[in-house]
Amino acid sequence: MEARAADLASGRENIPSMLLSLLFPLRCIHCGRPGEQLCPACEDGLASIGPHVCRRCGKPSSRDVSTCDECRGRNLHFTSSRAAYAYRGPARSLVHGLKYSGRRRLARLMAELTCGSDGLTAMCEAATLTFVPMHRTRKFDRGYNQAELYARALAKRLGLCCQALLLKRHPTEPQNRLDSLERKRNLAGSFTLHRKAAAGGRRVVLVDDVYTTGSTVAECARILRQELDADVNVWTFTRTVRR
Repeated sequence: MEARAADLASGRENIPSMLLSLLFPLRCIHCGRPGEQLCPACEDGLASIGPHVCRRCGKPSSRDVSTCDECRGRNLHFTSSRAAYAYRGPARSLVHGLKYSGRRRLARLMAELTCGSDGLTAMCEAATLTFVPMHRTRKFDRGYNQAELYARALAKRLGLCCQALLLKRHPTEPQNRLDSLERKRNLAGSFTLHRKAAAGGRRVVLVDDVYTTGSTVAECARILRQELDADVNVWTFTRTVRR
């Protein structure tokens, strides 16, 4: 009887979500086909990064190299950066759906798609996950930080700790509107260590949704290295690939 009552109660709790599913059935974020958040055909269309990359910034290469034309001579402050997919096609649609369309559940799908990636598994050993922070006014407007949702979903699947180690002190201009020098100036002094972040040497994986030039994650890594004596690696769901 108790089990039957629990089943009935569970059914009543699921009625709203069932009704929403009937009224607004799931559609593929990329092609719009009903049924799933990302249909099998579009999942097959995700463009993986690799297998050969720059070991420092993660740029795809014809062979594994220690540095490349994008990162050579730059002080990036992180040990290495890796991404799962090129920022195009279905991967771009996933990022935009999570970031701009309020589809928060995509963070769990993105974590599911990437939690077994070789590059991520290697850097996550005995590591703490954190994420690129968002200024409180922008987070209030959007309702969430997409990098945080993705990082926490990854941490849950990997059985790791995820902590908010950084704060963003003031809002900045969107980086995609700026050139490389303007990006650096835009970010100067914008991040600081979270007041509850613990001191001491540690391995940290800094998570974000897109790696474009590396300016944002480099500035975050600088704070983590300087204030926590952390060995910082960067993981992003996607990466801009220049041809």
